[in-house]
Amino acid sequence: MHRCKAADALLSQMVTENGYDLIIISEQYKKKESGTWLEDSSSTAAIWLPPRSKITITGKGNNNGFVWFASSCDLFTVISCYLTPSDSIQEFQEKLDNIEGRARSIEGQLIIAGDLNSKAIEWGMPNTDSRGKRILETAARLGLIVLNTGNATTFRRPGCEETTPDITLSTERMAGLINKWRVLKDYTGSDHQYISFEVDTRTNNHQYRKYTGARKWNVSNLHNRRP
Repeated sequence: MHRCKAADALLSQMVTENGYDLIIISEQYKKKESGTWLEDSSSTAAIWLPPRSKITITGKGNNNGFVWFASSCDLFTVISCYLTPSDSIQEFQEKLDNIEGRARSIEGQLIIAGDLNSKAIEWGMPNTDSRGKRILETAARLGLIVLNTGNATTFRRPGCEETTPDITLSTERMAGLINKWRVLKDYTGSDHQYISFEVDTRTNNHQYRKYTGARKWNVSNLHNRRP
């Protein structure tokens, strides 16, 4: 959110209008007083469940650069992360290792999303840099796939090259439950665009649980970085 007051206000408005259940945020402006708010130890990554969210949290935790929660009733965990571009490659790798360590301890399905400030052909960039390669190696070890689709960029600032530093990863089974991943065109008040997708819990495999009703979660994935 670029720590921007206007972006924060627009986020609240969008959540109210669209009824999102889960918001994944990078560089938050401030803590939301309503609903459930989780953030990392450096206050650069957050998860917000608005007051009307249907999600039940059964576990949570954080570290430097990422925060996570688990929902056992729907059998998946979400990790929100922000990897700052000012970190050295060693600091970048340390944060990535910590995220991987947490991911390995998680049972069930997983979504990792955030502003990872890296480039890779796999998420629509013309080339892969050192950070992108390290993220892809981590994803391969964890059995994660890239959900980014299409060629719409997420970072757009006048006078700068448009890029896609905002990545969504998930386990393969989880990817089968995710629909309508897209970069939204809405004005955000920041230099990043929103990413939105839906998680359809109706089709969860019977080996996990039987669902008595149909329910979809709208997830707005908001990743923004500093200049």
